[in-house]
Amino acid sequence: MNVKHSKELFKKNIKSVELGVHNYCNRTCNFCPLSLESVNRRSKKNTIYMTDKIFKGIINQLAEIDFDGRIDFSRYHEPLSHKDFILEKIRYTKTKLPKCTISINTNSDYINKEFHKQLIEAGVDSFALQAYLKNGVKKFNEDEAFDRINHICDKLEAPRIDKEKWKNKEWIVHALPPEFKAKVHARNYWLNGQNRAGTVLDTKYVRTEPCTSMNTGVFIEYDGSMAICCDMLTPELHNKWAVGNLRKQPNIFLNYTSKFYTEFRKRINRAEWYPNSPCVKCKRDVRGKTGLNL
Repeated sequence: MNVKHSKELFKKNIKSVELGVHNYCNRTCNFCPLSLESVNRRSKKNTIYMTDKIFKGIINQLAEIDFDGRIDFSRYHEPLSHKDFILEKIRYTKTKLPKCTISINTNSDYINKEFHKQLIEAGVDSFALQAYLKNGVKKFNEDEAFDRINHICDKLEAPRIDKEKWKNKEWIVHALPPEFKAKVHARNYWLNGQNRAGTVLDTKYVRTEPCTSMNTGVFIEYDGSMAICCDMLTPELHNKWAVGNLRKQPNIFLNYTSKFYTEFRKRINRAEWYPNSPCVKCKRDVRGKTGLNL
């Protein structure tokens, strides 16, 4: 497929691009694949960064199609752990893609009032501030979750949560006033969490339903590998199932319309799994009409 047609399909389908711009995370939550012994991303001094060539290549190519969807700094890392690095990436993104919505998904350990202000000034439009419990915890504790939410609010000098309103909820979402552009989330992952393509929590699940999670998003890791959805961890656990790699093929649009990427999308939408595909064990509840231009 030529680049022009690939760009057209990408622009029609893709509403969000999720980026992992380095590989470090300071946490080992047991509902996340980063807690597995086979995955080691816990050395800050040995952080592996997405190269400038790959990052700017992604953003510059999105500018070619006047991309106006979401740029999510998320994936399997803590985006705010390297302050100057992330601020630089956000500024570049907003300069090149002024119509896009920039979102940060963070464990909230590194954010404070000053950093929050700098991030907004750099171009962040929304924050998902996660109120995770302590490392090693294997059971949800509502009181600890409320304490963690209020700790985050105190750091930002934002209003605290109304505990009575959110008691006995599996998923707590504390919306801060508009000027904060943020919601604080606390979630009972042991009841409603994803099993991340069968790697954590319920690893014996067998999927029979189709999935549409990949139809409107593209997911890129720090090493340039592209995953079919947000659950796969392509560098360490699912390298065989990477649907593209920007180191080998720097054109994001040609990766998107490659034979393997296209066939993978079609199969998942029909619940026709590749043998031994991680999708077979995935519990993500995303079903319905595809709305996909193939």
